[in-house]
Amino acid sequence: MKLSNKMLFTTLTIFLIGGSLYGQLEDISRTISSNIFLTEEINDRFVLAGRSDTYSSDDDPEGVAVLLGGSNMVLEVFFRFLDTQGNMTEWIQGDVMSISYPRRYIIYIRSEICQTSIMFEYKVISQVGFPDILSTGIFVSDTEEYPESDIRRKQGVTDLPKPVVITRSEWGARPPTYGYSSHPYYTKLTLHHAAGFSADNTDEGKEQLRAIQDLHQFVRGWSDIGYHFVVDKGGNIYQGRPETVIGAHVLNNNTGNIGVCVLGCFHPPELYCGDWLTDATMNSLIALYAWISSEYSYDPNVLLGHRDYPYNDTSCPGNNVYENLGWFRNEIERYMDIGGPPLKFVVSNNYPNPFNRITHIDYEVPMADHVSIIIYDVMGREVRTLMDQVQTKGVHAIEWNGSSNYGEPVSTGVYFLQFASNGYSKKSKMILLK
Repeated sequence: MKLSNKMLFTTLTIFLIGGSLYGQLEDISRTISSNIFLTEEINDRFVLAGRSDTYSSDDDPEGVAVLLGGSNMVLEVFFRFLDTQGNMTEWIQGDVMSISYPRRYIIYIRSEICQTSIMFEYKVISQVGFPDILSTGIFVSDTEEYPESDIRRKQGVTDLPKPVVITRSEWGARPPTYGYSSHPYYTKLTLHHAAGFSADNTDEGKEQLRAIQDLHQFVRGWSDIGYHFVVDKGGNIYQGRPETVIGAHVLNNNTGNIGVCVLGCFHPPELYCGDWLTDATMNSLIALYAWISSEYSYDPNVLLGHRDYPYNDTSCPGNNVYENLGWFRNEIERYMDIGGPPLKFVVSNNYPNPFNRITHIDYEVPMADHVSIIIYDVMGREVRTLMDQVQTKGVHAIEWNGSSNYGEPVSTGVYFLQFASNGYSKKSKMILLK
């Protein structure tokens, strides 16, 4: 059975504008326009063919790719190329990579024949229906020159603790396919979103890190995952490349640039792309960037989104992240000024409660400050002063054994704990049983 090409051309043609919203391809290629010119069903196989707009051979493309949507089983893919002399190659078999969250496919080819091309066509043979063509792109060569000078690292201005980071071995990273180049200096910080790779916990996060590494190594041909750190929706932080080496996350701007990617899709115009940053993710980003800034002497105000760089036609890190960049810069700077966690007063309820011998209270002090902790009875009379002095920044604990300021046991009943410091107070009820 052969379907009407004219009818299907009308219903399935999609024009893809450079700078489209499908960041899975934006982060590894330069997106270009494309349109479908053939749809046929032949012997229970669905054949779809499309053609890119022309591009400049001066881009020296290393390869091309097409992002497909839908759950169709892609059986085979082929590409052919038009060169500057007007010659079209024969069809060449390409490769397919599956992406989850949501389900997508990238069909691609990397070959020397791409380098002299100015246009390409692609053909997809599927078992179940015609896939959606979401975006097309070319793999542009990075022309940035990487200095060979020694690392010029300044002494960090604070001694912030490094947040917990899931190591490469813990998430199952493969080794790089070829060597790294060290940063000769540290001047740039960049925030990305994964645009389709998403995880709420470490089990999902490890799976997604492996998928991103597949995309960057196999499809794009980079030596390793391009980012230095990745953060999931649960706030878990994963090590990508070592942060001391040059990454592959911002075209022509990778030297001295440490890149962090948040898992999820944060660009609302896309139907599947309406995530919002969780509190856990934001807290981890602040702690991570503050540590990076301290360790490598960055000014947090250099933090940019991927879209802020020239020659990077992308919506990354998505509007729902990008609109928070100013807030992030301020919070990272505040975190550094405070000296890391704790960032605010936190006072636990006493435990156990009720109690009959000893009860405990944990509290956090964000900066050296005077702290008073006083026990009162139900009549408002002071029973015991547990603390009345300057406390250092940090996490502290104290206990009450049910005795008064005179060392005498107090009677069974309800008591109140009053915690007070400069500008902060908290009152909680305690029950003593005997």
